[in-house]
Amino acid sequence: MILGLDVSSSKIGIAVLNMDKKIVTADVIKFKPETSLEERAKLLENKLNKLQNYYLITEVFVEEPFIAFGGGKTTAHTMAKLQRFNGMCCYSIYNVFQSPPQMVNVRVARTKLGIKIPRGIKPTEVKRYIIDFIQLSNPEFSYNLTAHGNPVPGTDDKADAVVIALYGLQTI
Repeated sequence: MILGLDVSSSKIGIAVLNMDKKIVTADVIKFKPETSLEERAKLLENKLNKLQNYYLITEVFVEEPFIAFGGGKTTAHTMAKLQRFNGMCCYSIYNVFQSPPQMVNVRVARTKLGIKIPRGIKPTEVKRYIIDFIQLSNPEFSYNLTAHGNPVPGTDDKADAVVIALYGLQTI
């Protein structure tokens, strides 16, 4: 089985896929703001141990953290924090699986899977577009909606983890 992770400092999307490209499990770990990065990495490591005990995971793929500023939304402090946390998560992955994860650029993964984001759509619409794409190609990907009809927070992280895992399956 393949494990795909979408790592951010507030949530981690997790997807385990079998070799038939079927989603075995998709989940999200949400962190409380007061939880330190070290504690967050340990929570991830605990989750990875549970997954490894339950599934025969042979490969792990992780979305690369952004390395460029994102249109005024991302500060140098935020990028440094994400890079630091991503490194901690990769170390936790190494501790559990005894091999480093393979890093994946999300744009490369989307292109390889044939996901073409229409020009001019808002970032929030991109998230919904990815969620809908994953659900269309993988009906077992289910999610709940908020009272306003939007996917519950974290659904996009799970969908991104599926994208990373699907990319991984195509590259091994």
